[in-house]
This record gives sequence, structure tokens and C-alpha cells, in this order.
Amino acid sequence: MRYTSFLIALMLFSCPGFAQHFLTGKVLKEDSKEFLVSVSIENKTQRRHDLSDERGNYRIQSTQGDVLIFSHVGYWSDTIVVDTSMQAGDYPVYMEPKAQTLKAVEVGSLSNYQLDSMARREEYSWVYGHGNPPRLEHKRTGDGVGINLDLFRNASKEDKDREKLKKRLIREEEEYYVDFRCSKEFVSRLTKLKGDSLQQFMMHFRPTYDYCRKAANVDILVFVNDSFKKFMKREEQN
Repeated sequence: MRYTSFLIALMLFSCPGFAQHFLTGKVLKEDSKEFLVSVSIENKTQRRHDLSDERGNYRIQSTQGDVLIFSHVGYWSDTIVVDTSMQAGDYPVYMEPKAQTLKAVEVGSLSNYQLDSMARREEYSWVYGHGNPPRLEHKRTGDGVGINLDLFRNASKEDKDREKLKKRLIREEEEYYVDFRCSKEFVSRLTKLKGDSLQQFMMHFRPTYDYCRKAANVDILVFVNDSFKKFMKREEQN
């Protein structure tokens, strides 16, 4: 009897109606070939979530008629209804950036970076909010309140995939913070470097996240000046 039941179940799940279907493709910035990393993809019909990877690729389980929502901080959300033609091959999604109306100044007690950081925290609440809520810790630096997400406390062993996404989002949040404390614009104003020279400098003399957390504004300035001297000396030798 058990064997018969197993065969029936196997036949049912082998039928086309039970086969898993996925929508795959790449998420790109509108009118460009620039791919977007960590775009939140929600299958609203099936209540599934995923993120685009480091190359902008996405893959989410879906079937015909499912409603998918692509959202990313700084971009307008894009909603699509899945049909079979989309699943025939990779389906690219182009997202339109929002107009930047705020300058890089502080708004109240929080800078644009911190406002964006909180927006990202809200955007990915389906990752952060699973299980025990993470502790949102505020740390003061020379620029105000920085946001540090302690997301590994009481991590669930049953949700390894979600934990990997948390780790990736934390890593990206740290990169955003370094970009905020030591931006290309700041380095260019200070060193007068532009183009490829600026790109090379930013690649080889990028401060670490831990350093930026501890450093005051004047420390960042001294770091850039000292690094610029090393950069010019190396350029002369080449």
C-alpha cells in the first residue's frame, strides 16, 4: 500500500502542472548596460522573494499569471505579470532611476547616506525581519549617526539561504558606508585626480570599513593626502 501511494505521488509531481517554473534574466538600469545588484524581487502571488546577484542576474520561481515586483533603493519599482513567453529564455528587466533631488548634505540629524541606509533596511525587511528582529545599533562618528546592523544574533539554522543574503547585504552596506566617508567626489576635489587616474587611486587606496567607522573627518582627509603622495610616487616610478 505504501509503495502504491509513493508511485501515485511520484506520478502526480511528475505532471506538467506540478513542475517548477522559474523566471530568469538580468536587472539593468534603464537605457544602459549597467546591471543592478541586490534588487529585491517579490513574487506577490506565491509570496516568494529573491535578490539579483553580483552580476545583476535573478532567478525566481513563478508561473503564468504571477505578479512580480522588482524594487531597489533609488529606483522606481517595476511590476510585471508573468506569461509563458517570458519563461522561454532570459527576460531582462530595466529599472528607471529616481531623480536625485537631495544634495549630499545633512537632513536634520541624518545624512543622505543614513537615510538611504534606512531605506535599504526597509526595502529588504523580508530578509532582515525573518525570525528574531535584528538589533539596529546607532554608532556616532565624525559625521553623525552611522547604522550598524547586528543581523547574526540568534540566526536560524533552518534558513541558510536567507542568512547568506543577510551577510551579502551587510557586506554591501559596509561598502556603501566607505563610499560615503571617502567618496570619489571628495577625493577628486582634494587631489584634482580625474578619469582613469582617479579610478586607479580609488582602487588601490580605498580605506577599510573598520577604519572609516573609527575615523573622524580630519582623519579621512589625512588618509587621502598621505595616500595621494604614495600614489604620485608610484606613478613617477612607472
